[in-house]
Amino acid sequence: MEEITINISFLIIIVIVITIVVTFSLLVYLTFMRRIMKEKNIQFQKDLNHQKELLQQNIIIQESERERIATLLHDDIGNKLNILSVWLNNKDTWNNEKSKNIVLGQIPKLIDVTRNISHSLYPVNFKQFGLILTIEELINNIENSLSVKLNLLTEYPQNDISLDLQIYRVIQEFLSNVLKHSKATEMQIIIKDRNPFLQIILIDNGIGFDIEKVKKGMGLKNIDLRLESINAKTKWKSFKSKGSRLIIIIPKK
Repeated sequence: MEEITINISFLIIIVIVITIVVTFSLLVYLTFMRRIMKEKNIQFQKDLNHQKELLQQNIIIQESERERIATLLHDDIGNKLNILSVWLNNKDTWNNEKSKNIVLGQIPKLIDVTRNISHSLYPVNFKQFGLILTIEELINNIENSLSVKLNLLTEYPQNDISLDLQIYRVIQEFLSNVLKHSKATEMQIIIKDRNPFLQIILIDNGIGFDIEKVKKGMGLKNIDLRLESINAKTKWKSFKSKGSRLIIIIPKK
C-alpha cells in the first residue's frame, strides 16, 4: 500500500513537472510569436511610412514641375504672344518690311519654346529611342556656351522605362542648374554598368557652391527626391571655383 502511494505521488510530481514544462514552453512560444508579430508590424509601418514619403515626394516634384511649366508658359509663350498681338493689331505692320520680319521671326521662336515645354513634360521619343539617345538629343538642343560630353563606359543595360525616365529627369535637372547658375563651360555625363548597380557621375567645371545652402533650393531638392524614389545612393562634391560633382549609385531590379 505504501509503495502504491509513493508511485502515485511520483506520478503526480511528473505530471506537475510536465505541466510546468509545457506551460513554460507555451509561454516562451507565445512571447516569441508576439515579438515576431511586433517586429512585422513595425516593419509594415516602416514600409507604409516609406510609401507615404515617396508619394509625398512625388507630389512635391510634380508641383515643382507644374510651377516651372507655368512660368515658361507665362514668361516665354505669353510674352511672345503679347508681342505678336501688338504688331498684328498695328495697321502699318504689313506695310513695313521691318515690322513684317519681326512678326515672322516670332513664329519659329514660339514653335521652339512650345517644343521645349513639350519635351520637358515628357520626351516624346523616349519609349522609342531609350535613355541614351534621348540624352544625346537633350545635349544637342542646349545652348552653345556649354560643352556637354556623354561618356558611356559600358553597354547600357535594359531597365524599366520608369527607372530610365527618372534618371533622365535627374540629368535634365542637373544640366538645367549648370546652365542657370554654375557659369560652367564644360559638363560630363559618365554612365557605367557595374552589375548589380548602375553608376552615373555628373561633373561640371563651374564656380561651385555651398552644398548645404544650395540644397534648400528646389533644383537640387528635386534631384535628391527623384534619386531617393529609386533607392539610389548619392554623394555631392563641390569646391569653390572647381565645379561640382554628383556621384549616383542605382541598384538594378
